Amino acid sequence: MIRKHEILTTEERAKLFDALHCIRKTVQWKQGKDIVHLKKRQKMNHLPLSASLLDYNKIISALIGNERNIIYLYEFRGMYYYAVRGFIHEKEWLAIFGANAVMETAFPPENIDYYLERRGFILLGRMKEVLKWTE
Repeated sequence: MIRKHEILTTEERAKLFDALHCIRKTVQWKQGKDIVHLKKRQKMNHLPLSASLLDYNKIISALIGNERNIIYLYEFRGMYYYAVRGFIHEKEWLAIFGANAVMETAFPPENIDYYLERRGFILLGRMKEVLKWTE
């Protein structure tokens, strides 16, 4: 049986650690995508219309900064992405970012388990445990 930390190579674990370290310091988006995602979350009533990009980034920072939250691996077209799952204001959110520490999206899926399962996300573990893999 493969242990969870063996899913990723040593190099891939180092990239994950670097991505987490970077995104915990500063939430970065692809050029122009930050406002697009903010507007979409407002339109879908995930965030109030009064929410700013700073508010949205604070949610992301809180998710990624909480070591009790759960992290998943997702492979798409040969690229690794990571998803952090946790509660913010009594709503379960998912923050997805690439190995380059650039945000893809963050939102509260209606059925988070179905969302993760349907797309083939692989459970890595609690953030606290995953961060120990690089020690």
